[in-house]
Amino acid sequence: MNPPLRKSVSGLFLLICGLVSVNVAAAEYHFGVNAEVSYKESETEVRQRYSAFLDELGKATGHKFVFSPVYSDRVAQAIESQKYDFLLIHTHLALAAEKKQGYQVVGFSDDRKNDAVIFFVRPDSPIHALSDIALGPLGAPGLQSWATATARATLRAATPAQEPKFVTTRFQEAVPLMVELKTAPVGISRSKKLVDAYVSQKKLRIVHTTPALPLNAVIAAPKIPAALVSEMREAIGAMVRSKAFEPLAFKGLRYSVAQSQRLHDFYQ
Repeated sequence: MNPPLRKSVSGLFLLICGLVSVNVAAAEYHFGVNAEVSYKESETEVRQRYSAFLDELGKATGHKFVFSPVYSDRVAQAIESQKYDFLLIHTHLALAAEKKQGYQVVGFSDDRKNDAVIFFVRPDSPIHALSDIALGPLGAPGLQSWATATARATLRAATPAQEPKFVTTRFQEAVPLMVELKTAPVGISRSKKLVDAYVSQKKLRIVHTTPALPLNAVIAAPKIPAALVSEMREAIGAMVRSKAFEPLAFKGLRYSVAQSQRLHDFYQ
């Protein structure tokens, strides 16, 4: 082979290798989002809220993240099927997925407001402490909700011998009415605004408020390399002052082994 031809072939070979390496490095990942997803908004509206975050995360990691909404009644299926490479879901479900299916926690939400669970009763109720609450059923916004899971964990820690019981409704706005109308002696909610409105009218009394806890977490499917999980943690950490978080209910994601263990112990 003459030198010019050899040089051309070598150049073509290097170009092909470069293109192959780029294709291998830059992958496309499906990112399922349940946080702040509801039937009250269209998929387009939710997609717009998360587009800046996923675009910036893609630029930081060199990968493409494709958004998909995951409605609350589809979260369990999404976890089981491992259809998505990444999921942004409620913390207690993320921890359960890590424990049972081998998912990896990328980070816990650093929420803009203090997400806590408020326990409330009627003003004339004899209930004044967590130990009293465990004796009766609690009005709650669904058995799989973050508020219910957090309330259950709180009561188990306070009275280990008692297993909490719940009366559920699909709408959290209905829980105070359940207590007011004596459908349940105790109610729970993470909406301070909702509870405060009833308290101001002297229709309810607050018994206990939990410490603030992360509402959501990002998890990676078992097939995702640990190196990519670490890379995403670093990238999201570097985005802490990014405007991409402005439309979201959280201002970043945090992760530490100690925090993860504390949350596992609490929600076990």
